[in-house]
Amino acid sequence: MNALLESHRSGWPALSVPLGERAQSIRELARNFALTNIAPIADRIDLEGRFPDDLWPRLGDAGLLGITVQPAFGGLGLGYLEHLVAMEEISRVSAAVGLSYLVHSHACANQIQVHGTEEQRRRFLPGLVRGLQIGGLAITEPEAGSDALTLRTRAERTSTGYRLNGRKTWIANAPVAHVMVAYATTEPDAVSSSGITSFILERTFAGYRPTAARETLGMRGCQVGDIVLENCEVEESSRLAGHNDGKRVLVSGLALERLVASGGPLGVLQACIDVAVPHCRNRRQFGQPIGSFQLVQSKLADMLTSLNAARAYAYAVGAATARDHAHRFDSTGLLLFVGDRVFQMAAETVQLFGAGGYEGQSIAGRFLRDAKFFSIGFGTSEIRRMIIGREMMRESGGDIPSSD
Repeated sequence: MNALLESHRSGWPALSVPLGERAQSIRELARNFALTNIAPIADRIDLEGRFPDDLWPRLGDAGLLGITVQPAFGGLGLGYLEHLVAMEEISRVSAAVGLSYLVHSHACANQIQVHGTEEQRRRFLPGLVRGLQIGGLAITEPEAGSDALTLRTRAERTSTGYRLNGRKTWIANAPVAHVMVAYATTEPDAVSSSGITSFILERTFAGYRPTAARETLGMRGCQVGDIVLENCEVEESSRLAGHNDGKRVLVSGLALERLVASGGPLGVLQACIDVAVPHCRNRRQFGQPIGSFQLVQSKLADMLTSLNAARAYAYAVGAATARDHAHRFDSTGLLLFVGDRVFQMAAETVQLFGAGGYEGQSIAGRFLRDAKFFSIGFGTSEIRRMIIGREMMRESGGDIPSSD
């Protein structure tokens, strides 16, 4: 980890892309916070498989939990490009912390900011922004993963609101979250079109039961579990947006989530170079640094060009989104690209470290385990390709059903 810290402080000269004063300010804020508060304990977070409780209020005090939340509710009122940059710098030292951070600050807090009522915003956002409460997002179910619109969790109307029954699986932050944006079927016969409603669920609700954290291959500091809903009574005031309006909320949220989530693999891409370059300079074989060998230099060259291409792509999509010029599938294409590149680059980092990289608790090994998530989470790589291909045909005038 010392090598990683030193690489950060020396400021590795990746391609400089002008992002504007606000984004650059957020970058410096997030980088300094990550180096001071996360990097020294990143290995321990991975080993213990637990997000430190006191890190949430520290993130809140730094202003990083409400980047897209309006100042009236304690946030900074900035855009998704700034949020992506913060995600990148946090993930550069710990992708697991970055994932928990994303789910809390975007998938939960931002969704309430965008779709919540004034009362809901005032009730939930200040605590989430300050890190006094932990947020999450509950979509995935045992039979609804890539096909997110086949939800089995049922929300039945009652005299005061709804009664929810079902099970959500593989939910980030589930074991510790206080507030959860969740989706349920309200019209089973129309679930794929308009039969879904979104809710703000609270841990204190009767019938709401989170399970213990699952053991995962990577992202071990992000606690993942299930949520069991058994006759969970939810008042009308806990509905997020309108009745049967959940598909719109879900689809719009996923498009922006994929943009901000792309900061995760970007951060890991940078981290791979952070540790690979010093290692190749210091590790000696055959009487010279391994970085003097052309095959090693070739790997480093590929790593740098992959990083620069990914960053340029990400910031272009972020800027287009800020101007409302992005296609609905642009963030999906971005995540597809960086998700594929980060796994390749993490594997090359392990290769450069040799036996030391294959060691169970090596930092290169952690990068590889974490990197695999980015071809699975937020829609698998196969689903991303399907979305992009269908949307290309649809926008070119082809008679192809729209995809999400």
